[in-house]
Amino acid sequence: MTHTNKSMVDNNDILNKKLLGLKISLPAIILADHFRIRPDMQNSYSEHQIENYQKDISWVLTFLSEAVWAGQPALFDEFISWLKIFLSSLHVPMKDVRESLELLKNRINDACTPEENTMINTVFDPALELLTTKKEKTAIPSIEQELQPMARKYLDHLLKGQRNEAMYLIMNTVSQGAPIKDIYLTVFQPVQYEIGRLWQTNKISVAQEHYCTGATQLVMSQLYPYLFTGEKKNKKMVATCVPGELHEIGARMVTDFFEMEGWDTYYLGASNPIEGVIRYIQDIQPQFVAISATMTFHVSAVQEMVHQIKKAPGMPDNLKIMVGGYPFLVARQLWKQVGADAYATNALDAVNLANKMVVQ
Repeated sequence: MTHTNKSMVDNNDILNKKLLGLKISLPAIILADHFRIRPDMQNSYSEHQIENYQKDISWVLTFLSEAVWAGQPALFDEFISWLKIFLSSLHVPMKDVRESLELLKNRINDACTPEENTMINTVFDPALELLTTKKEKTAIPSIEQELQPMARKYLDHLLKGQRNEAMYLIMNTVSQGAPIKDIYLTVFQPVQYEIGRLWQTNKISVAQEHYCTGATQLVMSQLYPYLFTGEKKNKKMVATCVPGELHEIGARMVTDFFEMEGWDTYYLGASNPIEGVIRYIQDIQPQFVAISATMTFHVSAVQEMVHQIKKAPGMPDNLKIMVGGYPFLVARQLWKQVGADAYATNALDAVNLANKMVVQ
């Protein structure tokens, strides 16, 4: 890393911490600012609405800090597009949302230096415009009309709480010869995207989203006997999520694809401390590591994990590190910034790329 690049990273880290620090004081200040210019809001807001307002400001600061740290406006655009859809489903006027974000931007600018504000406003201003235009900036568009008949049936079972029926549908299809990879790519993956969209648009609850995801994980576990059929390739891979990341189904799907390709796989699951991951890699000596993050505010944790793995002693020769997850789909060059050797958009791309990168 050059001195210039290191200085830029250090400055970004400092600004990231400053923005996160503002989460303590600014939510209440922005609410008071907004009530001052809009007495009608103050007179009509319930305690629950006040609490949610401040939580939303805190979330905005969380996503903004990571997008500014990464220098990737697309990450904040994506969050604001999501926020717009979610709050619209709750009938929150976009005029009110824009006012609150403009007040937030002003307070942030007061607390930061001109140089820092240049970085912040480069990310903040384009996203602000999304609130009052019809333009959408989402990396994964709605696929409601594109689900195959089997995927639609599977989704319907999940939404009705019919876990056993969903499992029978999949197991019966597989027993009739359907390729496991096709089930993952044409049923599990698009259905998970659709479940996320339904939650985002307030059509299902968080509890229902968790139920559907848990049911799919259970169905996937029942398919494991079908995974261990590929010819062994004498290759090892480790898959893990970064600290704090609880969304693990994508990493599990990637691991299963490697298993079907004959790799020895070691799936570490959600929210792993970096030190533990490093010790495991040192013990297992894999040729390949897959790191997953679904939430934008975990991108810096991905970079830290990649950095710590690469500098740790006792790492395997020519170890390759791949990253994946929603932020890397939104910002396609982000994988280079976090220091990875590659990224993949889905499980099939991941294993195909790994087979090319790791040659026995």
